[in-house]
Amino acid sequence: MKNNNKEIFYKLCLVLCSIIWGSTFVVIKDATNTMSSGFINAGRFTIASAILLIVYFKKIKNINKMELKHGIMMGISLFGGYYLQVLGMEYGSTAGKCAFLAATFCVMVPFLSWVVFKRTPDKYSVIAAILCIIGVALVSVEKNATITLGDAIILVSAFFYAVNIMLTSEFSSNEQNDATVLAFLQIAVVAVLSWITVGIKGEMPQVYHTRAIMGVIYLGVFATALCLLIQVIGLKHINSTSASIILSLESVFGVMISVVFYNEVITSKLLAGFTIIFIGIIVCETKLSFIKEKIGIKKSIEGKDRIKEDYFDNKNTAI
Repeated sequence: MKNNNKEIFYKLCLVLCSIIWGSTFVVIKDATNTMSSGFINAGRFTIASAILLIVYFKKIKNINKMELKHGIMMGISLFGGYYLQVLGMEYGSTAGKCAFLAATFCVMVPFLSWVVFKRTPDKYSVIAAILCIIGVALVSVEKNATITLGDAIILVSAFFYAVNIMLTSEFSSNEQNDATVLAFLQIAVVAVLSWITVGIKGEMPQVYHTRAIMGVIYLGVFATALCLLIQVIGLKHINSTSASIILSLESVFGVMISVVFYNEVITSKLLAGFTIIFIGIIVCETKLSFIKEKIGIKKSIEGKDRIKEDYFDNKNTAI
C-alpha cells in the first residue's frame, strides 16, 4: 500500500472512530434509564480491560514501576471524565448538548499545560477559548440566565478529559513507558474505581434489561477497546493535527446521531452554540494554517504576476 493510500486509509479509520464515539452519547443516555453511571462505566471498562489484556498480554506482564505510577494517574483522571460525563446525562444534559460540551476539552489542554508545565498557550488557543466560552453559553445557559446541573457536570468532566490528555501526552513520551501498557493500566484503573463507586453507592441494577446490557457491551468492545486500538495505530501513520481535527468530529456525529435516533430537537440557539464551539476547536487544533497556506499561495501568485508585468513594462520601455 502506497504512503498516500495508507494515510487515507488510516484517516478513514479515525473517522470511523469519531462516528463510534459520537454514537456513545445516545447509547449512554439510553442506558442511564435503567443503569447508574457507575455501573455503566464499570461494565464498559471491565470488558475493554479484558480485551486489551488478551491483546497486549506479553507487554503487560512486564509492567515497571514508572508505568504503574503514570498509568494510575492517567486512570484517575480518565475515571473523572467518564464518570462525570454519564452523571451529567443522568442529571438532564441531552445527548447532543453533551457531545459538544465534552468537546471543549480540546481548548482546555493548552491552558492546563501552561499552569502545570509552564508552556505558554499561543494566541490561537486564547481565541479558541473565548469562542468556546461563547458557544458553551449559547448551548447551556437557559432563558433565566442559569446553567443546568447536568451541563455543569459535563463541563467538569471535560476538564478531567483535558487533564488526562495532558498527562497522557507527557507520560507516553517517556522512554521508560510503553504506550499500550499505559492504555491498559488507565482503562483497568477506571474499571476498578467504577466498581468501588458501584459498591459504595449500592448501584447494582435490580433488573437487567437486554437493551441496556447490549449498550454496555457495545461501549466496552467498540467505543473503548476497538477505538483505542484504532487511535493508537492511526496516529502512527498520520500527523497529530489531522488526527485531532478528525477526532473532534465526534461532537458533530454525536449531535447528528442524537437527532436521527433520539429525536432530539436542535434549536437555532443550540445550533449557533454548536457551530461556535466547533469553530473554536478548529482554530485551536489547526492554528488556521489552511488559511495561511491559501494566503501564502495567493501572494506568491500575485508576486509572480507582478514580476512578469515589470518585465514586460521594462521590455516595452526599452523598445
